[in-house]
Amino acid sequence: MVQLKYFGDSRDYFKYDLITSIFKKRLVDGYVFIPMLTEPRSGNYEGNKKPVCQGDKSYELLKFIDACENNSLEHWKTWLEHHSNISYYDTKDPADEIFFCHDSRSEYWGKFIPLMKRDEALVFVDPDTGLETGSESYRKRQGPEKYILNGELEELFRNLGRESMLMIYQHLPFNKKTHSAGIKKKVTQVRRVCLSEYICAYREDDVAFVFIAESKEDFVTLLQFLHEYCENSKSQCKEVVLLPNDSI
Repeated sequence: MVQLKYFGDSRDYFKYDLITSIFKKRLVDGYVFIPMLTEPRSGNYEGNKKPVCQGDKSYELLKFIDACENNSLEHWKTWLEHHSNISYYDTKDPADEIFFCHDSRSEYWGKFIPLMKRDEALVFVDPDTGLETGSESYRKRQGPEKYILNGELEELFRNLGRESMLMIYQHLPFNKKTHSAGIKKKVTQVRRVCLSEYICAYREDDVAFVFIAESKEDFVTLLQFLHEYCENSKSQCKEVVLLPNDSI
C-alpha cells in the first residue's frame, strides 16, 4: 500500500477485483493482509487515477469504493467479509496507523510474520513499489521503505502456511516497453530467492502481482484461474507470466 491518500484509486480497484475473484473461485479459505503502509508524503507523483469500470471488473466494487466516506484500510475488510467466500480476515490493527519504516523493518515483520502461518490463506503483501531492485544506494535514494528486501521475501515464504498462497504487489516502470521483460525478471528473482517452482505473475498495464503457491495442486488451479481472468480482462496490455523452463 502506498499511502492512505491513494485509497480507492484505479490500482486498488484492480487489486481487490482480482482478490475478490480469487475468493469467489474458492482457491483459498482466508485472507491475511500485510499492507506495508508508508507514512504520508507531500506531492502527487505516484499518480492517483480514478477507477473506471469497463465491464470486465466488478461494478459493485466500484460503487462500494465511491460510497466510502473516508480513506481507510478497514473498508477492505468490510468489502471482503460481505462480498466474497472468505472465512477469516487477519491483519494487525490499527491498520491505518501501523507504518512500514526502513528504520524499524524488523519490528514491523515481527508483528506480521506470525500471521503467515495461517493455513489455506491468501497472504497479500502490498508494498509501495514491490520487490527489491537496484543497489542499496539506489533504494536509499528512492526510499528503502518502498521495497521488500530479498531476505524478507525468503522469510515470508519460509513461514507460509500449509496450502496457502503468497501474493505480492509489483509496480512497473513508466516505460511500457519494459513491462513484460520487467515482470519476467521479477518472477526469476523470486524463483532464485525462494527456490520454489510454483511461482507466476499476472500483469495489467503497469501493475503486476507475483504469486507463490505452497503446493503444486494449488498452483495449477491458480494458473487456470489467472488465464481465465486474463482472457476476460479488457486491458490492452495483459499477461500471465510463467518462466519458460517451468513444466507445470
